[in-house]
Order: sequence, then C-alpha cells, then structure tokens
Amino acid sequence: MIILKRSVYGGVGCPSGVNFNRMKRVTLHYPLVFLMVFLGLVLESKGQFQSKTSDIRYIEPNEETGTSLGTVVGDVPLAFTDQIFPFDANGSLVGSSVLKVQLTQVIKNLEGALEAAGTDLSKLLRLNVYLQKEEHSKPVRKLIKELLPEGAFPAITLIVANQPREKVLLTMDAIAVAPMTSVSSRGVNLPFSKGLYEKTNRAAVAILPAGRKVFIAGQAEPGKDLLEASDKTMQNLFATLAYIGASASDVVQIKAFINPIGDATAVEEVIAAFFRGQQVPPIVMVEWLVEENKSEIELVASAPEHYNDKEAVSYYAPPWMIQATTYSRIVDIKAGGLLFTSGLYAEEGKDEEGKARNMFDTLSRILEKAGSSYDHLVKASYYPSHEKGREGLMKVRTEFYNPERPPVASLIRIQGTGREGIYLNVDMVGVVPE
Repeated sequence: MIILKRSVYGGVGCPSGVNFNRMKRVTLHYPLVFLMVFLGLVLESKGQFQSKTSDIRYIEPNEETGTSLGTVVGDVPLAFTDQIFPFDANGSLVGSSVLKVQLTQVIKNLEGALEAAGTDLSKLLRLNVYLQKEEHSKPVRKLIKELLPEGAFPAITLIVANQPREKVLLTMDAIAVAPMTSVSSRGVNLPFSKGLYEKTNRAAVAILPAGRKVFIAGQAEPGKDLLEASDKTMQNLFATLAYIGASASDVVQIKAFINPIGDATAVEEVIAAFFRGQQVPPIVMVEWLVEENKSEIELVASAPEHYNDKEAVSYYAPPWMIQATTYSRIVDIKAGGLLFTSGLYAEEGKDEEGKARNMFDTLSRILEKAGSSYDHLVKASYYPSHEKGREGLMKVRTEFYNPERPPVASLIRIQGTGREGIYLNVDMVGVVPE
C-alpha cells in the first residue's frame, strides 16, 4: 500500500519512498515548463498574426465584375511581374487576332510567373491591363472575371494604348502576395521562370521583401533620340537609388512610358544594360502620347533598413532635384501595410473639374475604409486620354493632397481610359499605418 505523506512543499502529499531531493528538482522545473509553454503560445499567436497580415482585405468587392475598388494587405513580401504577353514558350504569338485566345494565354502565362514566386492567382492584389482597342474593354473585364479563381477580387486598372509587339491585343502586369518562404537572404528575389517566353535573362517576376520599400517617381531626361533619353533617365534613376542606399540588385520592377512604342525592344535593351552580370528585373513598356523621343521611367525598389527612422513614411527629393507640392520624387516606406486601388474614373459631374472632384471623393471613401488617409498616399498613376481630363485633375488634386506629403506620380497621356467618353483614369497606392 502506498502511504501519502505531506510534502515538504506544503502540497497534498507524496507517495512513501519518493526521493524528495529528486522531487524538489522536478518541481523547480515547473516554472521553466510554464514559461516555455507561455512563450510557445506567444510565438504561435505571433505567427498567426503574421499569417493573417498576408490575407487580402477587399474594399467594396463586386460580385458582378469580380473586382474591388481597393485591396489591402499587411507588410508582407509582394510579387511584381514582368509584362505578360500572349506568347507561348517559344515566344510565338498565340491567338492571332482572337481576343479570348490571347487573354487566356496571358492569364496562363501570368499563372506561370506567379507559380515561380510560390503564389497564385487567388493572391492577386492588382492587375494592370493594357488594351490595343477601346471596344475590347467590356469583353476583357468579363473574361478576366471568368478566368480568375472564385473569391478573388483584385483591383484592376485598364487603359488603352498601342502594344510593344505587333498583332498583340493586350498585355498585363500584376502584383500579388508572395509567401515568406520565397524571400532570399539578399533581399529582392528574382525566381527563374523557365519557358515563359523569349526573354532568357529577364525575370518573369520579382519579389519585394517585407520591410523598407521605395517608390521613385517617373523621371524623364532629354536626349537626341529615344535611346539616349532612356539611357540618361536610367542614369539619373540609378543615382537616385544610390542616394537612398540601394543599388541595381534592389530593383523590383521598372515601368517605362515611351514614344514611339515601336522602339520598345531597343529601350528594353538600354534598361537591361544597367543590370550587367545579374538577372534583369521585370520591365513594363507603355505607350506615352507625347512628342517623339520621350521616355519617362519609374521604378519600385527594396532598400536597406534604417532603424533610426522616426517616420513610417517619408516624402523627399534628392538634393539635385526639386520637390514639388503636388508630387514627391521619392516616397520611402519603413512600416505599414499597403492599399492598391482600382483605376478610378472621373465620370460623374457637370464638367471635367466636377468629375475629377467626384473621383477624389471616391478615393477618400476608399482610404477611410482601408484605414489610410491622404497623408499616406505613396504612388499615383494619372492616365488622361484628353487635355480636358488632365486639366480637371490639375485643378482638383491640390484640394485633397497634403503639400508636404504628396505621392510620387507619373502623368501619362494615353489613347483611352477603358470607358468611352471618359477622359481620366487614376490609380493609387497608399500605406495603411500599423
């Protein structure tokens, strides 16, 4: 029979014959065990929180269109794609003049690029769609909804512009949430995507890691021809990168607005030359309806962490450039999630000024629902298809922007906004403070 004795620790008692010294050692381990369990629970909850931050929150998702006015995600890795064409693995055009076939191939190629980054179409945050013809806008919107997975409501910006390759009816680039496991130790990761098509040394997708990220506004240096203008602009952009402590290996995506668009391949080669000895990041080429031999180039980059930074978002210019009150040269993001809006249309109002003001009212609603504000806008893309649209924008935006914290911006004249009779399409990126 086991006889219970009162423990020296004042407990209920211990079986007779138990070694009390051993019991004491075991008992003293209890606090350590409890501490380990507690830390495990904390780490587990932290992991759950981090995983939740990668979930996409949709602002006013629309079941009919399969899109949202905006998408919100935490400070997580993001996949930025190359310009996606309706080409097969050999670089041959698929679909000839058939819109649905070309779009299906583009989505297939997009899926392949995202797969290389460890993500998929369900994690799309934004699609940028470039159409050859205005009349293709409605059918493309409908087809995109059919081709994307159920439950995905990405923000979509759609514009009309001549394509960088002949007989191509549409191209796209995209931003999607990428998994933490896809991030390399050196920062920006350029996964190899075999057989996407012809571009052997160009990444189909680049992964922007969580943490500090930088948007650099479109720059446009003069030149005797388009190639010289593009080269000088890239030189200035790389000087800007050096100013923020970044380099070529930190570039995530380059977007060039050029005229004539028929010289896109040559401009791509100029840009690629700045990445000698390493893989070229994604490049997107868009037609800019301006006098010939003009090139405006913007980029997104990662940057080394600066732990002495006090502000979550900083707005500034390099010392050799002027900082305007309506746009910044650099927006430097150190903390917070991101908001991506769909293309917003200036469509309701008595005149172009009233339409533009109504569009900014819609943006105000999106910012409020996202938990952001005009003090945290970081990137603006303005696409007027007529001088009326540009004038309305210029008159109105100063009413809404903080002149000390305006977003970086590119203002590009295009052929069409994707909605007939509407002259202005605008999309935005904002920071959602922690």
